[in-house]
Amino acid sequence: MNDLVNKQKINSPVVIVGAGVAGLCISYYLTRKNVAHIILERGEVANTWINERWENFSLVNPNWAIKIPEFGFGTKFFPSKNPDGFLNKSQTIEYLKSFGSFIGSKIYTNENVDAITKEKNIYKVVTSKRIIKSGIVVVASGAFGDSYVPEMNLNLNNQVFQIHSSEYKNYKDLPEGGVLVVGSGQSGSQIAEDLLESGREVWLAVSKCGRRLRNYKGKDSSWWNYKMGLFDKTVDEVPFSERWKCSSHTSGVRGGHDINLMDLSEKGLNLCGSVYHCSSNKIIFKDDLYRNLKFSDESAINWSKRVDDFILQKNMVTPPDNVTKDKRINRSNTTSALEMSLLSSSVKSIIWATGFRYNFDWIKLKLTDKKGHPIQKRGVTKYKGLYFMGLQWMHSSKSAQFIGVGEDAEFIVNDIRTKYAFG
Repeated sequence: MNDLVNKQKINSPVVIVGAGVAGLCISYYLTRKNVAHIILERGEVANTWINERWENFSLVNPNWAIKIPEFGFGTKFFPSKNPDGFLNKSQTIEYLKSFGSFIGSKIYTNENVDAITKEKNIYKVVTSKRIIKSGIVVVASGAFGDSYVPEMNLNLNNQVFQIHSSEYKNYKDLPEGGVLVVGSGQSGSQIAEDLLESGREVWLAVSKCGRRLRNYKGKDSSWWNYKMGLFDKTVDEVPFSERWKCSSHTSGVRGGHDINLMDLSEKGLNLCGSVYHCSSNKIIFKDDLYRNLKFSDESAINWSKRVDDFILQKNMVTPPDNVTKDKRINRSNTTSALEMSLLSSSVKSIIWATGFRYNFDWIKLKLTDKKGHPIQKRGVTKYKGLYFMGLQWMHSSKSAQFIGVGEDAEFIVNDIRTKYAFG
């Protein structure tokens, strides 16, 4: 009884912003706790997967690593019985929609949240259709934020077709001719490969990103990362610079495979350094191609050594395997043009695979740091009743992934139930 006296009583429903996997997991646990709530979604369930992934996209973690509560791999609801397979875009969308139906919560679709303000202990959520007041709001609006393109792209001639990687769907949507992909992280390298396989002439501006092996010594790299505890590393254990470095490239397409830029180069991919400047119809590249390719190769080697040490430590017996320096990476083989004239050349399109930036300006509270990242601890903010959910590195390496989002959701809902009484 004393616990109830100390709790703030909530009569209005909890408001969840976003009907992606993060918002749905929060809804799942709230439903289990008999807490009334609604979900507001700017588009439809799985909106980001529908609108911000290309057609040939596949998850990069295997099916066994999908641990959605009551809906993960091994349950009757999961769309595949192969633990080592990878869900493609359409499977992922249908999977999330099925999870939403399974939970049975009220989801208001095509309703954008324009602003959130706070008056005493009540949040006012202003949407494109109504005003909602609630004592608790969980912001699950996306792991990465808004698409980011460096402003130097504005210097280019408006005849050059430009899109962000989140807008790319397939090669047919691009003008005829060659394509320059800027950025060689997970999205950029996969899109470059997708375009190359479609028959397009492709240039890739290579950034400082690691290369992630798909398999090593008989196991998928995700399996090794899981066993070594890398998914469980928290923000207290990993420096900020390490948490927000470029995502290492690999692929879950066609059952999963390595993406090695040197292999793709031999298949016709044109490699350039990272982009330094744009002017009119010209792209200027940095002279860093060799250095960036070397970094990519060394990251794969260093990771394999880490696995080897783990194998020795655990006295494991594994098939023989070895990762050695790629001899194709040398200064003479990795020189590239430092300047490219567009329009007059065969390049007619640019895809900016340059990441995302958080933007929470629509929440009218002081809740972000100088980098725009929400100030929170495992989703809990300094504002009572305001939570974040599903952010990249919100708590751990797996916070924004299917393998870990459920854990964070359960933590937040338990925090809500500890602090509030409902009825």
